[in-house]
Amino acid sequence: MSQSNETPTASTTRETARAKLAKMVQEALVAPAKPAEPFDLSCPAAANPAIARCSLAYTTAHRLAASEGENKWESERAAKVAYRNAMPALSGPRNIRDFIACTAHAMLIGAINASDGARLLYAAQVAYAAHNAQPKKKDKSSAKTAPKPPENEHISPPIRNLITVE
Repeated sequence: MSQSNETPTASTTRETARAKLAKMVQEALVAPAKPAEPFDLSCPAAANPAIARCSLAYTTAHRLAASEGENKWESERAAKVAYRNAMPALSGPRNIRDFIACTAHAMLIGAINASDGARLLYAAQVAYAAHNAQPKKKDKSSAKTAPKPPENEHISPPIRNLITVE
């Protein structure tokens, strides 16, 4: 049989520490979350309306979940879902740029983790490439006009006159 190097006091202290940690985790799970701080409209990111919209959705959802008694993790989850739902669609160059800005901002504030953010940025890159691959509409002013007939048309007869039907 192997003898334990721990004294009964060390073993008891370790069990007490584990019990305290378990109690703290349990309390954190059932304790209501603190409401999110309001989105600071004076920060540079607020200059982009898409980021302001996503951030407002994030703080509003977090506050609502906290006021309904949800715990910290459930409030955060609701806020993250609201942020993603408020992001612009990947259609058109402006929306794609706004989507990239929202994704980067979400990664900075922790609303989107790095691996999901990388996937979203790749999706934006593909959407941008697909948009650029579409043929562009031509303006009427830049459209080519039919060539003018040669000035010396009177010298050579038209081809239809050379064809004889027998």
